[in-house]
Amino acid sequence: MKVQLNHSSGFCENPVPCHSSMAVLHTNGTHEVAFQYCGCSRAVPQYIQLLRHRFYPASQLVVRTCASFELLKLLHKFTLTTKASTYDFYQALKKLTRNDSIETQKSKYRSLFRMVIQWQHLQLLKWAGRAHDPAGVDATQPGQLAVCCPSCLYPGINLPDGWEDTVNGGRCVACLEFFWY
Repeated sequence: MKVQLNHSSGFCENPVPCHSSMAVLHTNGTHEVAFQYCGCSRAVPQYIQLLRHRFYPASQLVVRTCASFELLKLLHKFTLTTKASTYDFYQALKKLTRNDSIETQKSKYRSLFRMVIQWQHLQLLKWAGRAHDPAGVDATQPGQLAVCCPSCLYPGINLPDGWEDTVNGGRCVACLEFFWY
């Protein structure tokens, strides 16, 4: 299977083939795919071409492994709901790829783990609204990615004047127990 990147028409006048064994981790297993990067005058870096086609590369320099966005979303949901580890998920993915006990493929666990950590960090930046900040992602201060408790009261948002005189200082009971104010 060959996939041409960076062209909606499917044809590039100057294709740049990737190496012959690009491993793509997807929800139904690990697949070997031959990508052809765009080498035209309007070409962007290879890792950006992969990202635009919803493949998350394991590295930015020499990409030999990538994961589909669907796999990363599915792994995130499984991690949150089942508390299963990334290693258990990877073992299940290996069984989907090849269910016999013959170990023929090189382990992609470390690459998957790296991609998952990066993916989760990028999702946090996106959910916190830091992705489109004019100052950039580097301007994110410690604690700005934390999700605020919807039950707590915050000055200037949902606190009336004289809130300092209230019981617990405007915090809900769950936050008082969790943060030990």
